Amino acid sequence: MAERMADMAARFTTIGAEAAHPDDSVASVFHCAPILIALRIDNIRSIAKAYGEAAALAAQQHLESTVSGRATTHVVDRALGRLDAALVVPGSPEHFTQQLRSVFARSPIRYLDDSIFLTVSIAWSAATFTSGADISPAGFAALHDAFGAPLPACPDAARYRRDMATAAQVFTAVAEGRLFPAWQAVSGEDEILYHECLLRLVGDDTPTVSDAVAALERTGLVRAFDQIMLSLVLDELEADSAARLGVNISAASALLDPWWDDALARLRANPAATRRLVVEITETAAFPSISSAARFTSALRELGCRIAIDDFGMGFSSVRSVLALSPDYVKVDAFFLRRAGQSARCRNALAHMIGLAGTMAAGVIVEGVETEADSRLVASLGADWQQGHYIHFPSTLRPWIARRNAPAAASGFASTMTASGGAAFLPANSPYRSIGLSG
Repeated sequence: MAERMADMAARFTTIGAEAAHPDDSVASVFHCAPILIALRIDNIRSIAKAYGEAAALAAQQHLESTVSGRATTHVVDRALGRLDAALVVPGSPEHFTQQLRSVFARSPIRYLDDSIFLTVSIAWSAATFTSGADISPAGFAALHDAFGAPLPACPDAARYRRDMATAAQVFTAVAEGRLFPAWQAVSGEDEILYHECLLRLVGDDTPTVSDAVAALERTGLVRAFDQIMLSLVLDELEADSAARLGVNISAASALLDPWWDDALARLRANPAATRRLVVEITETAAFPSISSAARFTSALRELGCRIAIDDFGMGFSSVRSVLALSPDYVKVDAFFLRRAGQSARCRNALAHMIGLAGTMAAGVIVEGVETEADSRLVASLGADWQQGHYIHFPSTLRPWIARRNAPAAASGFASTMTASGGAAFLPANSPYRSIGLSG
């Protein structure tokens, strides 16, 4: 595979050699404070393995045409899956690079009958040139170092194609307005802590939530999707000063890099909304690194966000990672509650998980509370908060608004269903009830 990729890179360099020559008209405007930019298609090896060499070449051409269509471009070096260039960009470099990320995240290439999304790393630095001749490839070394090691090819080409098709379904649903948030309360004895934003995809042959997230994580596209969901939740927080909401992000997204520039700027600009946001990190994928994730959660917490670890006890979650991230809340996975009624040993396991979570966070949330017996058991074992269909059925409306307009209800975990008002819940025949998963 490595030899074939090297051969493809050589072929592409030869094919594109003429286009790589400096353009004197471009060089003449470099006094306008251009930037050096390096771009890498992180999934180029997987594209080549899953779809073939022609698809990889199409990906490279898409990379270059996207950049040249948005800025005055002077190509310094290129190889398959990589582009180094000096640019004169409109507006700020930060805004320009964020635009590029958005385009690559939402605009696939079409190859035969397939939609292929690129995962692209971008690094840039400010620079000043008097002419195109002053540009040296050596100036890009630090930018390349920021990328880290290139990703290997996918282990299973057939599964990669299936995952990419699933990712295309998800992003198509987003573009067509067929993605809906459903809100579910996390409740305590006397109050609702926040409403978690859950995903609902509507349409024929839409994937389940678990399948969609798994495919997005395996293809490296989950970071783009997490930004979409975060933006949606921030819209709600900014529109309603009383809303307290939670958003899920993958552990793969817990990395403080330029992907987060826009979101962090938005959080800084509206501290009142930021203080009402809970970021739930779901460890269905591994963290890029624990130290990087710790810096990420620390930055969010400094801005006022609260942090929750989702699905504790399952997936890649570990005591080490939870301790490193110092979350405000730990959510014990519903698996332990479902098993608690099977035996005394299983009940003790749930009690142990709640107790362990309580040593690592100020608040413990137990997921999967489906019956009154579940609710009583969880409360007796010392959990601070509960979440599940017995507590509150996910609503595509805004139940916190209905709750404000409803008369006061009796205290207790189950009271959230009454206080939210029937209009805030999905009717029994709603198609949304059978689409996706909660939590």
